[in-house]
Amino acid sequence: MANIQENMDRCGVAWFKFDETSSSQVIDSKGNNLTATISGTTVVAGVSGNARSFNNNYIRFQGTVIPYGKKSIRFKIKTTQTSTGFPHILKTNSGSSDSTPGFYWMISGGGGVNFANRSTSGTASIYASSPINDGQWHDVLYTQSGPTPDSDINIYVDDMITPVTTSKLGVTEASSVGQLVIGGNLLSNTLYNGFIGQIDEFEVYNDVISALPDSTLVFHQGEYKYYLNGTWLSLDSTISDSQFKQYGMANISTIPEDAWKLLNGEIELCTWTDAVNKNQISYSVTTEPFTLGDEWANKEIQIIEYTDDPNQTESSITLETEPFTLYDELGDNVDVLYYTDDPTITDPKLNITANYSPLDELEGDFDVVTWSDSDTVPNIESSIIPSPQVVVQTEPYTIYGDLLALVSKLVSENGRLRFAVSFNGREWKSWRYGEWRTIDIHDLLAFKQDGMSHYDLNRMKSSELANYDSIQLAYYIEDNIHNSDPGTSLDAMQLKVNAATDTVKLEDLVFNVVNTKATIQLSLSGNKLLGKLEDSDMGKVQYRILLNGVPYFPSDGQFTSLTPSPLHIDFNVSERDIKFNQLNTLKVEFQDYWGDTDYWETSFTGAYSGLMFMDESGEYLSDTFGGILKYLDFDVIFAGQTTIDQKVVIKNQLGYPLDELLLKVNESKLPEGVQIELSRQQSPFLPTNYITYGYTDIDQTQEFYVRIVTDLNAKTIPDGIFELNLNAKRTI
Repeated sequence: MANIQENMDRCGVAWFKFDETSSSQVIDSKGNNLTATISGTTVVAGVSGNARSFNNNYIRFQGTVIPYGKKSIRFKIKTTQTSTGFPHILKTNSGSSDSTPGFYWMISGGGGVNFANRSTSGTASIYASSPINDGQWHDVLYTQSGPTPDSDINIYVDDMITPVTTSKLGVTEASSVGQLVIGGNLLSNTLYNGFIGQIDEFEVYNDVISALPDSTLVFHQGEYKYYLNGTWLSLDSTISDSQFKQYGMANISTIPEDAWKLLNGEIELCTWTDAVNKNQISYSVTTEPFTLGDEWANKEIQIIEYTDDPNQTESSITLETEPFTLYDELGDNVDVLYYTDDPTITDPKLNITANYSPLDELEGDFDVVTWSDSDTVPNIESSIIPSPQVVVQTEPYTIYGDLLALVSKLVSENGRLRFAVSFNGREWKSWRYGEWRTIDIHDLLAFKQDGMSHYDLNRMKSSELANYDSIQLAYYIEDNIHNSDPGTSLDAMQLKVNAATDTVKLEDLVFNVVNTKATIQLSLSGNKLLGKLEDSDMGKVQYRILLNGVPYFPSDGQFTSLTPSPLHIDFNVSERDIKFNQLNTLKVEFQDYWGDTDYWETSFTGAYSGLMFMDESGEYLSDTFGGILKYLDFDVIFAGQTTIDQKVVIKNQLGYPLDELLLKVNESKLPEGVQIELSRQQSPFLPTNYITYGYTDIDQTQEFYVRIVTDLNAKTIPDGIFELNLNAKRTI
């Protein structure tokens, strides 16, 4: 199954997480800027983050939100409410009549969910028997494959694999319904059948989303396997989709390490998904630390390179290894084969330069005895290479402060040099493969194999060396006996330590600080607050914003964190929080590091921004967010009637000039038998379904007239609503 984000990217319409900390707003995480009117709901803890609690109150969205035809609706619900009073969880036919076409969910007898779809051709009702009113959170998913009566309906509760109810839609879905309301049955702004409970994670899609989780099986030794109750169980060598759904594992991360160790040899992880746009799966595999040397020790390897370059005839591969000699690889006995096609060479010779002495053959202690008939005392000189040895630092270093790094300055490494450290003088450790490992430094072979190299030591992070009071070092040193060059030589070891703090105590000391107040320069242009907060002492500064006496930013009323001066302020005041046509006060309080506080304040009258519709008297018909402030009232319209025209004014309040304005009737929203006619002038009224305007300056107005025309076959529509769309281009 695709996750929520994948489904939203493919077919999402709206996603209300209800994670807001303020009950006065809801945010569409899909990013479609859907707005809502909220009446009395409260913020509570939800399944993940916050949720919204309803108690005979509601959220009404500005639009239907629920798409026509194919759809999926998913939400989390928690309630103890019974079917008494037919409580409505959500509804879309909000108008003045309960009989208008729409879509609604109710809590029914038995505590289940009852879904109903009312259209002009009738009402279809589908009941999901699984109870949801036990006071626990439940996950509910509704899917619909289309708008026709034979469209498939599936309702899932908690189990997203097996639906609790499958059915057909049964009626033809109405193509035009009212606004979506969560929390009850809203008729003429009065709430009936109120829902009492909590809603979280409300998701809407315009397609049927997947309800099946991704399933993984392990292919091992020619069989598909799954892990259940501490045992690997085998299936066939080939399996069907249904077997994947039945036996596949949704979360393989819960399989313990010991279980994976039972699968010897190669394994394949095979995942089944029905997400059509998912083309790859990633796994995170954690193993015991290892190197290629550990894996390929005493093995021959082949490296195969592919290229589509026709001119490439050879490859060059560089391998980085520990230093070694031919003796390390070939040992004591070696045969040298010589080939030549030169017929004049009959006696080839091989010269081998080696660092060798017959004394190398003698093991243990020995004496050198000389005899001479001369009175001169003989003098014997010999250069020798010491055997591998361990050197331990006699006394530990005491660390004052934080140890940041160990640095070894290497002169030559003609042999092997390994390091070990002790932080307590008893236990010796080596940092390899990202972790500390305990080693026995008196076991030469173990120290040689597991000790830290010069490279390992120098790349340790400070976090691995913190919180230690002392450190002691041990060295494994082995020179190369087959090379006469100078052996391993370490010039110095360096410890990088933070300077110690809190080691000086001052008493009876007076420290006077001369402080200069921070200053601020701000301007409010439109809804944007711009400026700079600075402190001439070059200290840190902080601020907070209050709108109409209420903490606005940060929302908890605290100051922002201290930030180095100067601090640039670039802040947008949301129009949703402004009091329109009233005086608003914006106050910025600021202070420096020492808490010396000052403020900047301005007042402004809240005004709408955008292309605003007004009636003839100058009253706004809608707000900045598309919300309805006032309707054009044509009173009761009879079939076959043409109404009187009404004047509408368009005013440019965007703050910049516009051109190529296009006003058009949204005919897809009109019921059958109804037309909306527009005209630039009242007399004569020249009917059209669109009007264009040219250059329109800031605060300039354009006007038009609108009327409604119905034919004799027009159907009764209570509280009918029509839409006009207006587009324009910005002019610089």
